[in-house]
Amino acid sequence: MRVDEKIKQIVESIPGLSYEFNDWTRANVTLDNAALPTCLYLLPDSGNLLNKNGNFRDYPNVSIAFLDKAEFDFEGEENEPTVERMKDFAKRFIIAVNNSRMFNALPENILYNVVYDKLDVNLTGVVIEVTLQELIGTCIND
Repeated sequence: MRVDEKIKQIVESIPGLSYEFNDWTRANVTLDNAALPTCLYLLPDSGNLLNKNGNFRDYPNVSIAFLDKAEFDFEGEENEPTVERMKDFAKRFIIAVNNSRMFNALPENILYNVVYDKLDVNLTGVVIEVTLQELIGTCIND
């Protein structure tokens, strides 16, 4: 199973959260009509392949956004509850990843960035950045 399929499975186990896999440019279009709140798994641009005895494990460096609708021209005080709700979804996702047995446990300290006004649709939320390390790899047979 590919990493994006594993992430989708994890996200779908979190009630009240939809899933999207895309880059920011295409998500700018698809999120106009997406079910919200959503988890946007951004197409990774780097990672590592671990080759141990012919068993390959993918270790992508990923950015995962948790986004919900924001009011147009919002005030910070109005927007903060949405940011906090999206942080709660990020926390649930981290716990679900650690319980999934698909990846190594995530580190204790995880960087996040708050995003708003990044897309045409008015969304706000948080983006976490982690390296996901597959526990079970794939063998390549020639």
